[in-house]
Amino acid sequence: MNIALLVIGALLLVPAVALSVLSLRPFVKRVRYERFSAKELYFLLGSAISFLFSGGLLGAGITYSLSPSALGGDVAMAVSGLSLFFLFFAAVWCAFYLRWWRKDADEATMKLVKIALYGSIPFAVLTFLLFTEGIAPYLEYPLASGFVISGSGLQLVRAGESIPGGLHISWYGIIIIGGALVSYFVSDHRFYGKYGKHGMLDGTLVVGFICGVIGARVWYVVGNWNGDGAGGPNFSEAIADGRWYEMFQIWNGGLTIIGGAVAGIIAGTLFVHFTKKEVDIRWGLDAIVPTILLAQAIGRWGNFFNCEVYGAEVSAGSLSFLPSVIVNQLGYNNAGLALDPGRAFVPLFLIESVINIAGYFIIAYFVPFAWRKYRPKGALCGLYMVWYGIVRMIMEPLRDPSFNMGADGNWSFWNSLGYILIGLAFIGIMYLLDYLGKRKKEEVKPQIEGETAQKQAEGQKEGD
Repeated sequence: MNIALLVIGALLLVPAVALSVLSLRPFVKRVRYERFSAKELYFLLGSAISFLFSGGLLGAGITYSLSPSALGGDVAMAVSGLSLFFLFFAAVWCAFYLRWWRKDADEATMKLVKIALYGSIPFAVLTFLLFTEGIAPYLEYPLASGFVISGSGLQLVRAGESIPGGLHISWYGIIIIGGALVSYFVSDHRFYGKYGKHGMLDGTLVVGFICGVIGARVWYVVGNWNGDGAGGPNFSEAIADGRWYEMFQIWNGGLTIIGGAVAGIIAGTLFVHFTKKEVDIRWGLDAIVPTILLAQAIGRWGNFFNCEVYGAEVSAGSLSFLPSVIVNQLGYNNAGLALDPGRAFVPLFLIESVINIAGYFIIAYFVPFAWRKYRPKGALCGLYMVWYGIVRMIMEPLRDPSFNMGADGNWSFWNSLGYILIGLAFIGIMYLLDYLGKRKKEEVKPQIEGETAQKQAEGQKEGD
């Protein structure tokens, strides 16, 4: 029965997606803007109904697959949660697509699109949490942190487990890629608003992401050169023993966001500078760099599956306001071992994720609104570094000390301080560039006026 529900639910996704494409594609491809036709609206309605039924069937199928004797209340939460999540997620996607590609829509239509976009996001999150609440009692903990594809087939891997050989895929890596794509789409939309073109950042995404991963690994290796307090890799010993290849084994963990962000920003900036001469690089930094906070907020959920970036051990009851699936996962350490019954770790990864999302909206929207006068272009890039440096400086002492990077455990703390200072210095440099540019214009202006007056005088003499 559960297999039939899963198959039918998955098949219903095909008409759901197809109908949404059939309604949206003609709308955005028109040379001149026109409102939705009746046919396109019917397609949208059919798509919404298909998403609802697909989510409901998949929710029931997943729950009964986990436990054939699942309680009716749990099944109801899973069914209603996933069906509504599919509906609201589709609304977010459609609204973003319309705002992205139909810039010339009339004010009334664009207002509805914005309401659908920003109004559906919180409902999509809440309904997904409702779905997880329904299936939480039947999941196996700790949750799988990834999987391995080998001659034995596909095998799930959990925290503390190691399967030799095969192709290792971690949720952490997939989630990081997802965060990078969110950053890209938001940035691309900003560039479209200014330059009227999409795809200007395609190459920047590839270069920045690759260099970011390399920078994150290099900085992790440097920070843990002599090991850490948690028995993590000691790369100086590994190289001395001839195991130099361990420096490149990122599938075993070991990326530091601070190093990755700096490397990605530098590489991306240079790439845009040399390949997109028409782009105002300082404006581009303000548009792109704050979106890294969104990528980092999403990336932190990779730590959730890895059972890491935890704080102190507390009573699980004190975390009862959180979804059950999160509280249950917090009852395991990164070795996959369960804590004493009723105990759980403080979810620092979740706290940092929420703070980073708030930071993005503050830097990208509130600061430009509140700091209009005397704000140099490029200042938002510096504010990103200041914000994230402060966040990490506050969060690092709260982490389990044995998992702090560096032999003395202070590596990330000092990196955070450096982030803050670099950010402040960067803002100061932007002010200096504006001052020097203004001064240069003032020096050139009298010269131009003098040359103009001289030409006018010469012309007058010739006329006489």
